[in-house]
Amino acid sequence: MFAKGYKRFWIEEVAQTREGRFVIPHTWIKRNGMLTTDAQIVTRTEDGRWNLTAEEVTIDAESLEFDFNDITAHFGEQLSWTEGSDAPAMPNKMRQLVNDNEDLFVVMVSPWADDVSGNKSKQYNKHMNVYAQNGCLPVQLLQQEYHMHYVSTSLHASSAEQFAALRDHIKATEKDPVRAYNATTQRPCRIILRAPGLPADNPQQSEEASHMGSNANYPCRKCHWGGTQKQKETGQIYHDCHLAGIARNATEIWEELQKQLQLATKGNIDAVKKRQTNSGTKDKVAQYWIDKLVSRCEAIKTADPRRNIEDISRELQSWLNEQPGDKMNPLLDLTGLDPSQDTPVELLHTVLLGVIKYIWHSMNTVQWKDEDRHLLAIRLQSTDLSGLTVPPIRASYMIQYKNNLIGKHFKTLMQTLAFHVDGIASPEQLTLIVAAGNLGARLWVPAIDNMEAYLEDLNVAIANLLDAFDVVDPLRIIIKIKLHLLSHIGVDIRRFGPAIRFSTEIFEAFNSVFRMCSVNSNHIAPSRDISRKFASMDRLKHLLSGGFWWNAETSSWSQAGAAVRRVVEDDPVFQRHLGWVSSKPVAPGFIRLTSSKKQPPIHWHTTKASKHWDFGAHPEPDSLWRMGQYVTTISGDRVPKNGWVFAKDRTGKSIFGRVDEILVGDGAVITLEQFLCAELRHPDYDWPVARRP
Repeated sequence: MFAKGYKRFWIEEVAQTREGRFVIPHTWIKRNGMLTTDAQIVTRTEDGRWNLTAEEVTIDAESLEFDFNDITAHFGEQLSWTEGSDAPAMPNKMRQLVNDNEDLFVVMVSPWADDVSGNKSKQYNKHMNVYAQNGCLPVQLLQQEYHMHYVSTSLHASSAEQFAALRDHIKATEKDPVRAYNATTQRPCRIILRAPGLPADNPQQSEEASHMGSNANYPCRKCHWGGTQKQKETGQIYHDCHLAGIARNATEIWEELQKQLQLATKGNIDAVKKRQTNSGTKDKVAQYWIDKLVSRCEAIKTADPRRNIEDISRELQSWLNEQPGDKMNPLLDLTGLDPSQDTPVELLHTVLLGVIKYIWHSMNTVQWKDEDRHLLAIRLQSTDLSGLTVPPIRASYMIQYKNNLIGKHFKTLMQTLAFHVDGIASPEQLTLIVAAGNLGARLWVPAIDNMEAYLEDLNVAIANLLDAFDVVDPLRIIIKIKLHLLSHIGVDIRRFGPAIRFSTEIFEAFNSVFRMCSVNSNHIAPSRDISRKFASMDRLKHLLSGGFWWNAETSSWSQAGAAVRRVVEDDPVFQRHLGWVSSKPVAPGFIRLTSSKKQPPIHWHTTKASKHWDFGAHPEPDSLWRMGQYVTTISGDRVPKNGWVFAKDRTGKSIFGRVDEILVGDGAVITLEQFLCAELRHPDYDWPVARRP
């Protein structure tokens, strides 16, 4: 629903715009910072009946003027529709979940699960953890630890068992939404939880999708591509590996698991294994019951060999139905969630620790000798990082420990390696490295303005990368499922938005917080002690963020005072401990000056700007000007001298160039050396070539 003042506009209910048009909103979507709705036009006939047309429009939510209550108050409680109008039932039944003074919101909760060591040492102390994020937040906030939330941990319970409890909690909100207080509208509200997706690494996502994993004959959790090793090497199946196949779905998985359980009641374990092999569907929860059923069936047969197998099957099915707990993956029972399609392809494990790691390993084991690696280290260390947001490159470390690199190293290599392998890579290998860099540049984007054009460009980049891999290492795509998963990224982005939204790097980083809680726990009931610590931290974050809580003593909603709420904004120590990154306002045109001791002021007539001045009166020739270290652009980037920028000239035309001077005196002057993007493309990189006019 959308609240405007005290009016509440619900989807699937007639509303009226300020222009007088009647519409039925179907969605609420934020576009370019404005809340919009995709709505269907409704008209009225001469005899006063309502007609639902096929015309759909996208309008601003703020243009809605009268809600369903206003319309029924004016036209009557019962709206009469024309024949053929497939109008939804009104009013929306979800109105029954809230009081008249309450708003209803849906919060998207994205749960993440993985096994994590509770020790700082190398001795592995396995805990199965579940964290969650508020998927309604902007992507910039999703990358902050402050907005990570601990859900549960256990030394013994599997992720499926913990997900079962989470599922029960989420489904309970569909009938009894969580009570809360909206700090913006200053009104009470109710919240329904939904799980839109399941970010995780690939093995965990396969488990969540009831899939056998990457070593199965049908190794993709998202589609039915696969076959035996011999079949995968045939032309058609090898070609199909480069494309997204026929999609799996939750209903299909549920039916397959039911058939496996049914076969288990007959004690036919070989038939169960054959179905698992031929479908790729295997569930850990269901497997527990399959083993139980097969064991009981064998015991019954041994006790009475004359019993009919169908009779035994009915007895075991009845026994299974009487057992408490889930008989298969609890995630299959979550409203609106399809574990096979809602496990989005993840950038860290699939691209950085997959594609880029394969390239790096191949080059180090097949192509490079020690002298090549020494040359590469020199080239990497000399990389100009002014246009990159990466930590300083430690080239000698990366070469020395080439087999122990982590995600941040591969992210740096993805962006820089193509410029440093000239002479130490074959043309085919260079094509592969360039294709990987091209794909990375298209995946790490925070927003997508034109989805269709973006996906078309992305699919070409993915196809180029897979084709390049086929030339360098043809069997890699069959052996490593991560390459095939690239073909599903486009569908995931259309479904979930930019790929960095479902990146798991922040979840992995949050493990360090958990690890400290584990190390400092009482070690008697560690799961409970860790949970209490996280609950305390979340409670503190709620207070500092200005959240409200219900005060039973005063029977009202309370909030921390203004001084308390300012702590997280003003105190950098609190910010670091809680993982808060303060947003600094962009100051376009701000110039950081270099030290006058390192670079004394210079006279105007000695500058390059004085020789190309075309803006009216010249500054005084002997006036002193200081050199700037960098200038801040409209986008917030800091551009140093020799940095490359796009700018606008006096006519408003976009130009491309390199910063030659940054001067501050009576005013600020940026000297830009203009370049042109030629139509000619580089023969090796296939990128536009910049040249001077």
